[in-house]
Amino acid sequence: MTQDRVVIGVDLGGTNVRCAGVDDKGRISHHTKLSVAGSASAEAVVARIVDCISRTMDGYGRNRVMGVGVGTPGLIIAETGTVVYAPNVPGWTDLPLRDILEERLKIPVEIENDANAAAIGEHWVGAGRGVRHLICITLGTGVGGAIILNDQIWRGANGAGGEVGHTTVIEDGVICGCGAPGCLEAYASAPAIARQAREALRAGVQSRLTTWCDGNPETITSAMVAQAAEEGDPVAQAVMHRAGTLLGVAVASLTNLLNPELFVIGGGVINAGDLIFKPIWDEIHRRAYKWSASILRVVPAALGDDAGLIGAARNFTLSRPSPS
Repeated sequence: MTQDRVVIGVDLGGTNVRCAGVDDKGRISHHTKLSVAGSASAEAVVARIVDCISRTMDGYGRNRVMGVGVGTPGLIIAETGTVVYAPNVPGWTDLPLRDILEERLKIPVEIENDANAAAIGEHWVGAGRGVRHLICITLGTGVGGAIILNDQIWRGANGAGGEVGHTTVIEDGVICGCGAPGCLEAYASAPAIARQAREALRAGVQSRLTTWCDGNPETITSAMVAQAAEEGDPVAQAVMHRAGTLLGVAVASLTNLLNPELFVIGGGVINAGDLIFKPIWDEIHRRAYKWSASILRVVPAALGDDAGLIGAARNFTLSRPSPS
């Protein structure tokens, strides 16, 4: 990418679509954000994406934009830019998103899974810079995962690789949103952390969370649990420790399986700091092959909410390199 041209990076979430221009150093500007909450159809979501991209392109001048990289939830066929299925996005089944956007925007487009896009961003200019083998885990509404081996995203046999959140950490555990029992996502995602705190309160355990939620456990959030844990609340600390421990079980297993150099952990839950990271390391020391663990680092993500934007743009340049 020449210095005076940019790629528009797009990050589609369940609530908003965000766009920004990304230059060849990973620097971003001209942010645009539009709501997609309440969209009733695939067409409504696509229209918002097109509008968001168009506004960002107009901010730069369309002659400066060489392409668009999109990060979207769901299972992606990267070669065709097709969204096979996207949870929580209405009607996104076998959707030829790349073709649709190229037709409407009249500019090249590449599509990537949102977790993969975030990993590509962290690998390029974030916490994973200079590392060849890394695994990114994002703790948010779900538990997202992406694997980079030999500097390449590992997609698996049909594009479904890297689903760290759906590794089993407890036999016959809580039923996950995917329908399987005992997934990591059912214990370490933000909603799962809040759910476990609510369960403790309903069982009659005393906690400052009872006061904070005015007696209504349904209002408890993972941020409240993390804050209460930092302030020494035993119930909240137990919930956070449980999430960190099961995350550590998954990290240790992946360490033994893939021998990465680095785990990058992102999402709002990492603001809990050692409440999450200490039990992760406890389980690594307990379970991981010591030779693999001896080179391992586990660090917070560096790019925050911009990782997906930056990675989606980087994926475009990797997929469609400029002529030399």
